[in-house]
Amino acid sequence: MSIFNKLFGQKRTIQSPTFIKDFSKDNQHLTVLNELLIKVDDGEKKDNIERDIKFLKYGLDGENNVYFELKNSFLPILCLHDVRLEYGDYVAQLDFVVISNKFTCILETKKLSGNISIDSDGNFVRIMKNRYGKDFKEGIYSPVTQNTRHIDILKHVLSKELKINNMPIISLVVMANPKTIIKKYKCPVEIERTLIKYDQIKSTLEKYQNDKANQYDLAEKDMYDIADLLVRLNTPIEMDIVGRYQLANENIQRKDEAQLRELLIAYRLKTSREENVKAYFIFNNNEMDEIIAKYPTSEEELLMVKGFGKVKVEKYGKQILSIFN
Repeated sequence: MSIFNKLFGQKRTIQSPTFIKDFSKDNQHLTVLNELLIKVDDGEKKDNIERDIKFLKYGLDGENNVYFELKNSFLPILCLHDVRLEYGDYVAQLDFVVISNKFTCILETKKLSGNISIDSDGNFVRIMKNRYGKDFKEGIYSPVTQNTRHIDILKHVLSKELKINNMPIISLVVMANPKTIIKKYKCPVEIERTLIKYDQIKSTLEKYQNDKANQYDLAEKDMYDIADLLVRLNTPIEMDIVGRYQLANENIQRKDEAQLRELLIAYRLKTSREENVKAYFIFNNNEMDEIIAKYPTSEEELLMVKGFGKVKVEKYGKQILSIFN
């Protein structure tokens, strides 16, 4: 911060929550799973996909609760949702990041069924009811420990990339299920401060924003620099659905031959006109018959089709495979 800004203050244009990376219920993983569900035959693998869709929707509902509270907090903050921060050997999945002139805060969102109890050693126990209405307990990995690791990674990144070393970085674990009761009267003080329900987000952030003991004052340019850095380092990964659900070709419902032939002929005609070449230059009828017979779902399988070498697969493979997948 410049001496001028310290003496005369800074002009502030951020007056309300501004999302640099916004929340959306149109989740890519959810879209992939819903599309996969249609294609997979009935059985255990389909049941597993349905279960994961249910859990993913449940988690997104929780994040939507947090998003609503942030969006309506009337605080002068920058916000980002769903940042997968990858830096060197470090990876951190950040549900929400809040950037203020006074602090940066990472919000880890948990929408858990049942109630949560934390003992004096900081162990998390979830209490739920079984089908007979009796309570049963299970230990869960501490989300506070998980988020502390995220804090350490973010501190390292800000120091290396932006030379920001002294900014307070706050961890909040937000329970996003309105029905969850949190029993934390026995837990350590540092965990009690960290663990909140989603309807406490505004009051908690206001407390940190108005903390007179915190003399830190970040310029708006630096706030945007942090947000832009996180967007640049965001590295989402594609879900390996084949590996996750151990899918084989026999698990996938195939399109019928007539439909495939119609789609391939339409693609061949469109592409040949765009490239101003004969249609058989894209692939001839014999090659089309073999493509249909082998039903490729990956570039490796398409390379096994006679007439499809590396160059042709690189040029046309993605569009052809989209017809089969």
